[in-house]
Amino acid sequence: MAKPVIIASLVFPTKKMAKDFFRNIRDRYTDGERIALEDEGYLRDLVAIHPEAETKIGCGISHFTVATDTKFRTTRHFMIHRCDESSTDVSFLSAIDGPNELRDRYESLRRAIETQILDFRARAFALNQEIICPLRGIPVTESACHVDHEPPNTFVNLVDNWLAAENLHINDLQITPPLDNQLVTEMTDEEQRMSWQSFHLDKAKLRLLSPRGNLSDAKLMTT
Repeated sequence: MAKPVIIASLVFPTKKMAKDFFRNIRDRYTDGERIALEDEGYLRDLVAIHPEAETKIGCGISHFTVATDTKFRTTRHFMIHRCDESSTDVSFLSAIDGPNELRDRYESLRRAIETQILDFRARAFALNQEIICPLRGIPVTESACHVDHEPPNTFVNLVDNWLAAENLHINDLQITPPLDNQLVTEMTDEEQRMSWQSFHLDKAKLRLLSPRGNLSDAKLMTT
């Protein structure tokens, strides 16, 4: 049975329901728009349970806004604006899920090959040919598609094989520490990063899926 998520006076039966609640708040606002006081109260309670709460709050919270990440332009997040006019990002997912070093290391590996993923996607649609999702049998559009690693070389399997080839453990990866406005965790050891990028470029077989195909069928096939 799922453990309820308690955030001050809010009680959610599942983490998914808690995340949906804060995702809906985020999506009601445009980038830069100040969060209304009613919603701000919920966000203050959320930040209080964040694993980096003390650092995020700093000298005190003035207000919140929403922003889109400037590096990849793929995610939107809440921004804390402090009383001293400094600001930082805050993830409602991290607050609800709690600290997870393993998750951060996998994220750093994903970010290291982000350019390869984007290049593959751009090349596929540059051909101006119809692309069919191999799992759902429906057309894949540029505005609604996911890039997936084709089994058996799933992302996790590729990571495991690369770690074995380099005689490394996942905990040996050097990653960025938590910092203000650090939207993603990234690899910091240049030798590790270049080795992983080269391995991924050589071994990965990428494919385009429909969002439904990637989130349901592909997951079932690789679990």
